[in-house]
Amino acid sequence: QHVAWRVSFAAVPAPILIFVAVLTMVYGQDHPAGKWSERHNVLATEIAIKKGHEVHYDHDEHIINEKEDLEDGKHKKTDITVHEVDVAEAETLVKSTVDIAINESLTWKSAFTILVSPLTWLPSLAYLTTFGFELALDAKMADVIYVIFNKNIPGFDQETAGYYTSIFGFLNLVTRPLGGYIGDVVYRTTGTKGKKYWTLICGLLMGAGSIGGGVYLSQRQPGQGELPSLAVLMGAFSVAAIFSEL
Repeated sequence: QHVAWRVSFAAVPAPILIFVAVLTMVYGQDHPAGKWSERHNVLATEIAIKKGHEVHYDHDEHIINEKEDLEDGKHKKTDITVHEVDVAEAETLVKSTVDIAINESLTWKSAFTILVSPLTWLPSLAYLTTFGFELALDAKMADVIYVIFNKNIPGFDQETAGYYTSIFGFLNLVTRPLGGYIGDVVYRTTGTKGKKYWTLICGLLMGAGSIGGGVYLSQRQPGQGELPSLAVLMGAFSVAAIFSEL
Protein backbone atom coordinates (compact mmCIF):
# COMPACT_ATOMS: atom_id res chain seq x y z
CA GLN A 1 0.00 0.00 0.00
CA HIS A 2 2.78 2.45 0.91
CA VAL A 3 4.63 1.56 -2.30
CA ALA A 4 1.48 2.24 -4.31
CA TRP A 5 1.23 5.75 -2.86
CA ARG A 6 4.87 6.49 -3.67
CA VAL A 7 4.46 5.21 -7.22
CA SER A 8 1.26 7.22 -7.73
CA PHE A 9 3.04 10.44 -6.79
CA ALA A 10 5.91 9.72 -9.18
CA ALA A 11 3.86 8.24 -12.02
CA VAL A 12 1.10 10.86 -12.26
CA PRO A 13 2.14 14.36 -11.07
CA ALA A 14 5.78 14.23 -12.22
CA PRO A 15 5.09 13.53 -15.94
CA ILE A 16 2.33 16.16 -15.94
CA LEU A 17 4.63 18.77 -14.39
CA ILE A 18 7.41 17.98 -16.86
CA PHE A 19 4.97 18.13 -19.79
CA VAL A 20 3.63 21.53 -18.68
CA ALA A 21 7.18 22.81 -18.15
CA VAL A 22 8.15 21.81 -21.69
CA LEU A 23 5.04 23.52 -23.11
CA THR A 24 5.88 26.65 -21.14
CA MET A 25 9.45 26.69 -22.45
CA VAL A 26 8.34 26.20 -26.05
CA TYR A 27 5.26 28.43 -26.21
CA GLY A 28 5.55 30.75 -23.20
CA GLN A 29 7.25 34.10 -22.83
CA ASP A 30 9.96 34.83 -20.30
CA HIS A 31 8.36 38.15 -19.46
CA PRO A 32 5.35 40.24 -20.57
CA ALA A 33 7.78 42.26 -22.70
CA GLY A 34 9.06 39.11 -24.41
CA LYS A 35 12.57 37.91 -23.67
CA TRP A 36 13.95 38.11 -20.15
CA SER A 37 16.89 40.12 -21.47
CA GLU A 38 14.41 42.79 -22.61
CA ARG A 39 12.48 43.05 -19.35
CA HIS A 40 13.12 46.79 -19.06
CA ASN A 41 11.81 47.51 -22.54
CA VAL A 42 8.31 48.29 -21.23
CA LEU A 43 6.29 51.45 -20.69
CA ALA A 44 6.43 51.13 -16.92
CA THR A 45 10.22 51.33 -16.88
CA GLU A 46 10.18 54.52 -18.93
CA ILE A 47 7.70 56.03 -16.47
CA ALA A 48 9.93 55.05 -13.57
CA ILE A 49 12.98 56.67 -15.20
CA LYS A 50 11.06 59.88 -15.90
CA LYS A 51 10.04 60.00 -12.23
CA GLY A 52 13.65 59.80 -11.08
CA HIS A 53 14.15 56.10 -10.42
CA GLU A 54 17.56 54.75 -11.33
CA VAL A 55 17.35 51.54 -13.32
CA HIS A 56 20.32 49.20 -12.93
CA TYR A 57 20.71 46.96 -15.96
CA ASP A 58 22.09 43.48 -15.44
CA HIS A 59 24.89 42.04 -17.53
CA ASP A 60 22.47 39.98 -19.61
CA GLU A 61 20.38 42.93 -20.73
CA HIS A 62 20.72 44.61 -24.08
CA ILE A 63 21.52 48.30 -23.60
CA ILE A 64 21.01 50.46 -26.64
CA ASN A 65 22.33 53.97 -26.86
CA GLU A 66 21.17 55.41 -30.15
CA LYS A 67 23.07 58.65 -29.64
CA GLU A 68 26.42 56.89 -29.32
CA ASP A 69 25.60 54.73 -32.32
CA LEU A 70 24.96 57.79 -34.48
CA GLU A 71 28.10 59.57 -33.28
CA ASP A 72 30.22 56.53 -34.02
CA GLY A 73 28.51 56.03 -37.35
CA LYS A 74 27.77 52.46 -36.44
CA HIS A 75 24.56 50.53 -36.57
CA LYS A 76 24.49 47.75 -34.05
CA LYS A 77 22.58 44.70 -35.08
CA THR A 78 19.91 43.98 -32.52
CA ASP A 79 16.45 42.54 -32.32
CA ILE A 80 15.22 45.24 -29.94
CA THR A 81 13.22 48.24 -31.08
CA VAL A 82 13.36 51.37 -28.95
CA HIS A 83 10.36 53.69 -28.99
CA GLU A 84 10.06 57.19 -27.59
CA VAL A 85 7.45 57.00 -24.85
CA ASP A 86 4.96 59.71 -24.01
CA VAL A 87 4.84 59.39 -20.22
CA ALA A 88 1.44 61.06 -19.91
CA GLU A 89 -0.01 58.60 -22.40
CA ALA A 90 1.82 55.65 -20.89
CA GLU A 91 0.55 56.42 -17.40
CA THR A 92 -3.00 55.94 -18.65
CA LEU A 93 -2.02 52.40 -19.66
CA VAL A 94 -0.22 51.58 -16.42
CA LYS A 95 -3.06 51.31 -13.93
CA SER A 96 -1.14 51.03 -10.67
CA THR A 97 2.25 51.64 -9.11
CA VAL A 98 2.62 47.88 -8.70
CA ASP A 99 2.87 47.68 -12.50
CA ILE A 100 6.18 49.55 -12.37
CA ALA A 101 9.03 47.12 -11.73
CA ILE A 102 12.28 48.70 -10.57
CA ASN A 103 15.57 46.84 -10.68
CA GLU A 104 17.59 48.38 -7.87
CA SER A 105 20.27 47.22 -5.47
CA LEU A 106 19.04 45.76 -2.18
CA THR A 107 19.99 47.81 0.87
CA TRP A 108 18.90 47.72 4.51
CA LYS A 109 16.66 50.71 3.85
CA SER A 110 15.01 49.22 0.77
CA ALA A 111 14.64 45.84 2.54
CA PHE A 112 12.86 47.52 5.46
CA THR A 113 10.59 49.41 3.07
CA ILE A 114 9.69 46.16 1.35
CA LEU A 115 9.01 44.33 4.62
CA VAL A 116 6.69 47.00 6.04
CA SER A 117 4.74 47.43 2.81
CA PRO A 118 1.28 45.79 2.79
CA LEU A 119 1.84 44.91 -0.87
CA THR A 120 4.56 42.49 0.25
CA TRP A 121 2.24 40.52 2.52
CA LEU A 122 -1.06 40.70 0.65
CA PRO A 123 -0.15 37.98 -1.90
CA SER A 124 0.92 35.63 0.91
CA LEU A 125 -2.26 36.29 2.86
CA ALA A 126 -4.36 35.76 -0.26
CA TYR A 127 -2.55 32.48 -0.94
CA LEU A 128 -3.04 31.40 2.67
CA THR A 129 -6.78 31.99 2.56
CA THR A 130 -7.30 30.37 -0.86
CA PHE A 131 -4.87 27.50 -1.34
CA GLY A 132 -4.73 26.99 2.42
CA PHE A 133 -8.51 26.64 2.46
CA GLU A 134 -8.36 24.09 -0.34
CA LEU A 135 -5.72 22.02 1.46
CA ALA A 136 -7.81 21.99 4.63
CA LEU A 137 -10.87 20.97 2.62
CA ASP A 138 -9.00 18.17 0.84
CA ALA A 139 -7.51 16.92 4.10
CA LYS A 140 -10.60 16.84 6.33
CA MET A 141 -13.70 16.70 4.13
CA ALA A 142 -13.41 12.94 3.65
CA ASP A 143 -13.43 12.42 7.44
CA VAL A 144 -16.45 14.71 7.85
CA ILE A 145 -18.68 13.05 5.27
CA TYR A 146 -17.54 9.57 6.33
CA VAL A 147 -18.61 10.18 9.94
CA ILE A 148 -21.96 11.56 8.78
CA PHE A 149 -22.92 9.05 6.11
CA ASN A 150 -21.14 5.76 6.80
CA LYS A 151 -23.98 4.50 9.02
CA ASN A 152 -26.77 6.08 7.03
CA ILE A 153 -25.87 5.23 3.43
CA PRO A 154 -25.18 1.55 2.69
CA GLY A 155 -21.66 0.96 1.37
CA PHE A 156 -20.46 4.48 2.19
CA ASP A 157 -16.98 3.59 3.44
CA GLN A 158 -13.75 5.58 3.71
CA GLU A 159 -12.86 4.84 0.10
CA THR A 160 -16.17 6.28 -1.08
CA ALA A 161 -15.65 9.36 1.08
CA GLY A 162 -12.22 9.75 -0.49
CA TYR A 163 -13.71 9.57 -3.99
CA TYR A 164 -16.16 12.34 -3.18
CA THR A 165 -13.44 14.53 -1.67
CA SER A 166 -11.16 14.00 -4.67
CA ILE A 167 -13.64 16.09 -6.68
CA PHE A 168 -12.13 19.22 -5.13
CA GLY A 169 -8.69 18.25 -6.40
CA PHE A 170 -9.89 17.37 -9.90
CA LEU A 171 -11.59 20.76 -10.16
CA ASN A 172 -8.09 22.23 -10.45
CA LEU A 173 -7.79 20.79 -13.96
CA VAL A 174 -10.43 23.30 -15.07
CA THR A 175 -10.39 26.10 -12.52
CA ARG A 176 -6.64 26.81 -12.55
CA PRO A 177 -6.33 27.42 -16.33
CA LEU A 178 -9.72 29.16 -16.38
CA GLY A 179 -8.69 31.43 -13.52
CA GLY A 180 -5.49 32.39 -15.31
CA TYR A 181 -7.37 33.16 -18.51
CA ILE A 182 -10.00 35.26 -16.70
CA GLY A 183 -7.26 37.12 -14.82
CA ASP A 184 -5.50 37.98 -18.10
CA VAL A 185 -8.74 39.19 -19.68
CA VAL A 186 -9.62 41.30 -16.65
CA TYR A 187 -6.13 42.82 -16.55
CA ARG A 188 -6.15 43.70 -20.25
CA THR A 189 -9.49 45.47 -19.94
CA THR A 190 -9.38 47.04 -16.46
CA GLY A 191 -5.76 46.78 -15.28
CA THR A 192 -4.59 45.99 -11.76
CA LYS A 193 -7.68 47.56 -10.20
CA GLY A 194 -9.91 45.12 -12.06
CA LYS A 195 -7.84 42.15 -10.91
CA LYS A 196 -8.10 43.41 -7.34
CA TYR A 197 -11.88 43.48 -7.48
CA TRP A 198 -12.00 40.10 -9.23
CA THR A 199 -9.88 38.64 -6.41
CA LEU A 200 -12.22 40.15 -3.83
CA ILE A 201 -15.27 38.74 -5.62
CA CYS A 202 -13.73 35.26 -5.70
CA GLY A 203 -12.84 35.52 -2.01
CA LEU A 204 -16.35 36.62 -1.04
CA LEU A 205 -17.97 33.81 -3.03
CA MET A 206 -15.52 31.30 -1.55
CA GLY A 207 -16.39 32.51 1.94
CA ALA A 208 -20.12 32.45 1.21
CA GLY A 209 -19.91 28.86 -0.02
CA SER A 210 -17.91 27.66 2.97
CA ILE A 211 -20.08 29.50 5.52
CA GLY A 212 -23.26 28.31 3.82
CA GLY A 213 -22.05 24.71 3.85
CA GLY A 214 -20.99 24.98 7.48
CA VAL A 215 -24.30 26.48 8.62
CA TYR A 216 -26.26 23.86 6.68
CA LEU A 217 -24.17 21.09 8.22
CA SER A 218 -24.47 22.44 11.77
CA GLN A 219 -28.26 22.47 11.55
CA ARG A 220 -28.51 18.86 10.37
CA GLN A 221 -26.28 16.77 12.59
CA PRO A 222 -26.70 12.97 12.69
CA GLY A 223 -28.86 11.95 15.64
CA GLN A 224 -30.67 15.30 15.73
CA GLY A 225 -33.41 14.46 13.30
CA GLU A 226 -32.95 15.36 9.62
CA LEU A 227 -29.84 14.00 7.89
CA PRO A 228 -27.93 16.49 5.71
CA SER A 229 -28.08 16.01 1.97
CA LEU A 230 -24.80 14.83 0.49
CA ALA A 231 -25.57 16.65 -2.77
CA VAL A 232 -26.23 19.98 -1.03
CA LEU A 233 -23.14 19.59 1.13
CA MET A 234 -20.87 18.79 -1.81
CA GLY A 235 -22.46 21.55 -3.90
CA ALA A 236 -21.86 24.25 -1.29
CA PHE A 237 -18.25 23.30 -0.67
CA SER A 238 -17.64 22.80 -4.40
CA VAL A 239 -18.63 26.43 -4.96
CA ALA A 240 -16.19 27.44 -2.24
CA ALA A 241 -13.45 25.26 -3.78
CA ILE A 242 -14.02 26.60 -7.30
CA PHE A 243 -13.67 30.23 -6.28
CA SER A 244 -10.70 29.48 -4.05
CA GLU A 245 -8.93 27.91 -7.05
CA LEU A 246 -9.85 30.63 -9.56
